[in-house]
Amino acid sequence: MSEYADKTVVITGAAGGIGQAISHAFASAGAHVVLLDQDAERLEHLTQTLQASTDSVRVTTLIADLTDAASVEAAAGSLRQAGQTVHVLVNAAGLLRQGRVVDMSVEDFDAILAVNVRGVFLSCKYFVPLMQQGGAIVNLSSVSAFAGSDGSTVYTLTKGAVSSFSLGLAQELAPRHIRVNALCPGWVDAGFTHQVMADTEQPEVLEQAARDAHVLGRMAKPEEVAQAALFLASETQASFVTGTNLFVDGGFMIKR
Repeated sequence: MSEYADKTVVITGAAGGIGQAISHAFASAGAHVVLLDQDAERLEHLTQTLQASTDSVRVTTLIADLTDAASVEAAAGSLRQAGQTVHVLVNAAGLLRQGRVVDMSVEDFDAILAVNVRGVFLSCKYFVPLMQQGGAIVNLSSVSAFAGSDGSTVYTLTKGAVSSFSLGLAQELAPRHIRVNALCPGWVDAGFTHQVMADTEQPEVLEQAARDAHVLGRMAKPEEVAQAALFLASETQASFVTGTNLFVDGGFMIKR
């Protein structure tokens, strides 16, 4: 029997590209997956897909705005009222806004920080109390936290914050035997990459550049990132791993 068969896993940003892959991975491993997102329609579609692909899947959906404290607190409160303990928290929600610092609007700056930084903080603030002794938190960071990119400076800022936050939280929660790690993908053939491709005049050129940025000569599949999240959350495979940034980048960083 899978180690996740008796565990509850909360996944924020579950309706996103990587979030969906992570949801499928944990559901396939037998976990009770709690899918949190503000997009009710996409969450419903994900739930139906999970139920169609995985036998006896246990799914709970929570509609919440991660940038709003009351909304996140209410979502966590619904689990508390149901007597639900959380064993794993995966913060996969994210927002990308591109633009150089001098060109980016203050509104876009506030929006990206609200999701990528405030959202992670609020998620941990309200769901960690539902975690008993033991457990794991996986925060989605990025290679961008360690390798700047012209036009994505603010996104880089937010992912640097996520990685640093994870290090501090790992120390804070160690007495409760809760491990905290950050997951740092390179280019992933999903979500944000597709968004950037759609916004460029020569998507094929950008796609080739994204492939060439990795030693392995391709982008990651979202499922490969999901498997790394499954590893970091595992008490049998990663029980002594905490306070680290795990690169799932196909050799992106060694080409810098």
